[in-house]
Amino acid sequence: MQKSNIKNTHTDLRNVPLGAFVTEEGRCRFSVSLPKALSCLLCLCDEKGNVFAEQEMKKTKNGIFTTTVEKCPDSYFYKADGKIAEDPYALEIRGREKFGKRSGEQETNVVKDLSKYSFSLESFKTEFSDLVLYKLHVRSFTMDPSSGVKCPGTFKGVTEKISYLKKLGITGVLLMPVYEFDECLPGNGLNLWGYGGVNTYFFAPKSSYASEPKKASEEFAEMVQKLHEAGISVFMEIMFGEDTSESLIADCLRHWAVNYGIDGFRINDWQISVSCLVTDPYLSNCIFMVTDAEERLVNLYPGRILRYNDGFMNDMRRYIKGDEGFVPVLYDYMKNRTPSAGVRFITDHDGFTLRDLYSYDIKHNEANGENGRDGKVLNYSWNCGEEGETGNRKVTKLRLKMMKNALLTTILAGGVPMLPAGDEFGNSQKGNNNTWCQDNETGWVNWEKLSSNRELLKFVKELLELRKNHRIFCNPVTLSEFDRTGCGMPEISLHGETPWLIDCQPYNRLAGIYLCGAAGKDEIDDDFYIIYNMHWEKHVFRIPSPDGEDFRVLLSTDRDEKHESVGGEITLSPRTIVILMKERSVIRNGKKK
Repeated sequence: MQKSNIKNTHTDLRNVPLGAFVTEEGRCRFSVSLPKALSCLLCLCDEKGNVFAEQEMKKTKNGIFTTTVEKCPDSYFYKADGKIAEDPYALEIRGREKFGKRSGEQETNVVKDLSKYSFSLESFKTEFSDLVLYKLHVRSFTMDPSSGVKCPGTFKGVTEKISYLKKLGITGVLLMPVYEFDECLPGNGLNLWGYGGVNTYFFAPKSSYASEPKKASEEFAEMVQKLHEAGISVFMEIMFGEDTSESLIADCLRHWAVNYGIDGFRINDWQISVSCLVTDPYLSNCIFMVTDAEERLVNLYPGRILRYNDGFMNDMRRYIKGDEGFVPVLYDYMKNRTPSAGVRFITDHDGFTLRDLYSYDIKHNEANGENGRDGKVLNYSWNCGEEGETGNRKVTKLRLKMMKNALLTTILAGGVPMLPAGDEFGNSQKGNNNTWCQDNETGWVNWEKLSSNRELLKFVKELLELRKNHRIFCNPVTLSEFDRTGCGMPEISLHGETPWLIDCQPYNRLAGIYLCGAAGKDEIDDDFYIIYNMHWEKHVFRIPSPDGEDFRVLLSTDRDEKHESVGGEITLSPRTIVILMKERSVIRNGKKK
C-alpha cells in the first residue's frame, strides 16, 4: 500500500456536511468531527475491504477533519492519531453481513450515493384519526420457518407480508431498531432487539436485515416504498446513546425522513427538545412519539406529537383483570380521542405477549441467564386458573375471551391503537417477558398460530373494520357529556346496570358507555352502547334508548352469547364486553349512507 497521490481538492471548509458525500461532479468529500484529535488519516478501501490508499485530512477550526477525492472508493475508515475512529455518519457498514457473527476483519464504511435510487421515497401521510400501528422487529417477524416467506428475517420478508398487514387493517408500522446496532455482546451474548447506543451507526440500515447485505440501503428503501404504495406509513424507533449530541440526533432524523421517506419516529425525547423537531423544516411532515410532552405542544401541533407510555396499558390491564376502581379511568380514556390521547396499547415488545398476559401469573425468563432478575415484575397478568399451556378447555375459552376484551378496549378507546406483531393471532413467548436476547423460536413470531387462532384474528379484523367505518370511534375530539346539538343525548355518557345511574364505589367493575352518533358536530353516525362486565359474575343491564328503538348486538367477546336484537335489557356473562348498535340515517360528507 502506498500513500495516496490524489490531490485534496476541497478548499471551502465552511458548512461542511459530515460523513461521506458524493458531489454532483462525482467526487467524494469526507468529513468527520474529531475535535480532540491532532491528525486524521482517510483509508480508502476496495470491494474486498483492502486498503489501497491513505490520505491526510485537513482540520478546521471547529475540529472537523475533511478532504475530497476525485474518485469514490467502495468503502473507507478513519485513523485518528494512529487509532481506528468511527464515522457516526456512515451510511452503510461492511463487515456485519451475518446476524450475530463477526468476521474479525476491520469494519469499513460504505460510500453510498442515495440520490441515485430509482425508488420514490416521498413520505406518506396517514391522518392521525386513521392511524392503526403494528409494531414489529424485522428479524423476528419472519425468521420462523412458519412465516412462509422467501427471505426470512429481512426487509424483503416484511415486504412479503404487506398484503397480510393490509387485510388486517393496519395503516402504519412501527419498526424496532433497523439501523446498524451491534448485536454481538461480550461473552457471546446477543442483543436481538437492538436497543443501546454502543458501537451503533444510526444512519445506516442494518446489513444483516437485507437478503443481499451489500444492498441494505436499497432493500430498506424498497420496503418503505412498497409499504407506502399499500397505504401504510412507516415509523422508526431510534434510541440514541446517552452521549449522543442534539445535532447528531437532528441530522439522523432528517437523514431517514429525507432520504428514505420515513413518516415519523419514536425517540428517547429527554435528549432533544421536541419543539425543535416539530419546527424543523426537514421534518415538517413527521410524527414524533415521545414518552411525555407538554399539553401546550401537543395542542399546538395536533397529530404531530403522540405520547407513548404505559399509562393506558397498566390501567386497562388492571381493569380487565378485575381490579377495583377503574371504571372512571376507562370512561376518561373513552372520552379523549384527540392527539393528546397518544398511542394506546395493552402489550409492547418489552413484556408479555397478549396470549402470555392471560396464560402466566409470573414471568418465566430462565432462558435469559439472569436468574429471573431481568424483565418486568409487575405485569398485572392473570393465568386464568392454570400457569402456562394447558389442555383445559374451560381455561382456554376464558383466555380467548380475555384477549378479546383487551383488544376491544384498546382498539376502540381513542388515540392511536397499536398491536405488537403476532398478538392478533395469539403468538406466545412461553412466558418470557424480556426476549431481548432470544434469537430463536421464543423470540420469533410463530405464524402457525395464525391457523389455530382464526377466531381471534377474525375478531381483530372486525374491530378494525368497525373503527374504520364509524367516525365516532376515531373522530379526533374530546367527546362532550352535554347534548350540544339538541338530539336528546350527549355525545358520550356513562351508565350502570340501570341507565343514568352510576355506581361510584371502588368495587364496581361494570360500565355502560353510550356513544350517540347524532350528537356529532361534523357528521351523523350510528349509536353505540358498549357494555363492560369485568366482574366474575353475570349481570343484567337495562339499555338506555330515548327513541324506544331496539339495539342489535354487533360484537361480543363471549362466543357463546347469541343475541340478534336487544329490547329493554341484556344479560352479560362474567368478564364479557358487548357492543350494541342502533342504526341511524347516517350522513357523511353531505350524503346519506
